Amino acid sequence: MSNEDLYRVLGVSRDADEKEIKKAYRKLARELHPDHTKGDKRAEERFKKVSAAYAVLSDKEKRKLYDQYGIDGLRDGFDPEMWRRYGGVGGQPGRAGRGTGGAEFDFGGFSGFGSLEDVFESLFGGAGFSRRRAPSGSGPFEMRTPGAQVHSVIEIDALDAVLGRELQIAVPIAGERRKLKVKVPQGIADGQTMRLRGQGARSQSGGPAGDLLLEIRIREGGRYRRVGNDLEVRESVTVGQAYRGVSLPVETPWGRVNMTVPAGTQGGQKLRIKGHGVRGSGRPGDLYVQLAIRIPTARDADVEEAIDKLEQMY
Repeated sequence: MSNEDLYRVLGVSRDADEKEIKKAYRKLARELHPDHTKGDKRAEERFKKVSAAYAVLSDKEKRKLYDQYGIDGLRDGFDPEMWRRYGGVGGQPGRAGRGTGGAEFDFGGFSGFGSLEDVFESLFGGAGFSRRRAPSGSGPFEMRTPGAQVHSVIEIDALDAVLGRELQIAVPIAGERRKLKVKVPQGIADGQTMRLRGQGARSQSGGPAGDLLLEIRIREGGRYRRVGNDLEVRESVTVGQAYRGVSLPVETPWGRVNMTVPAGTQGGQKLRIKGHGVRGSGRPGDLYVQLAIRIPTARDADVEEAIDKLEQMY
């Protein structure tokens, strides 16, 4: 990496903004992560370069120094005046110049001051690489890379999603079934994803654990059907209640409400209970109650006579 341009390592232009740099890094990190390229030494070395490049270019101060002085500007005890006198040519980083007495200096890579170890220590503050030989024998440093990100899907009841309950779940992570307590956010929708930091795969090199991404699926067939932020539920009334009208008690996610059923209500008609749908963000949704008219099922002469009389009214 001694003479490589950090922007070229990430595959971005020198005027790339923070979003472009982060996007490029994430793409390369996924492709080159040791968990996905087990045993590939070239990929491992490139992953280290990509990580080092991102550590510089994602930091405004480090990036400013690098743009002005090259890698040398990131070294401990860097002296800009000395760089200009002996290393810089035309103020451009990454070039070699000649000092007094014909001595040649290369301040554009890692060969100017200190060793490769010193530079990485400077970039990562001792946190990115450990001072021990890697077990694989890949070099004097073992990068403490984070564990892999894990994606999992869980199915929950509509009411759990509406209310935002704490659930006990078990998800497969790196060959084990891990039990977790998860607080589902109130109002979470089908297909949305929760990020649980540090609950993914453990690092194989002493780094932090990866994240767990939980995709939420709403189980069908429960009491409530969700449509956006609104909820739908079915309730039954008798022929007499539908004809005369009634104050009908309805269980909502937020408690019992007495709903007025107007006289002459028809089967299949929907009545609204305002603000008793999904809550959590923005305007609360509504609860729509679809009415079904319940008829007697007993085979009885009196019932038959009453039905016959009712039929004559249509």
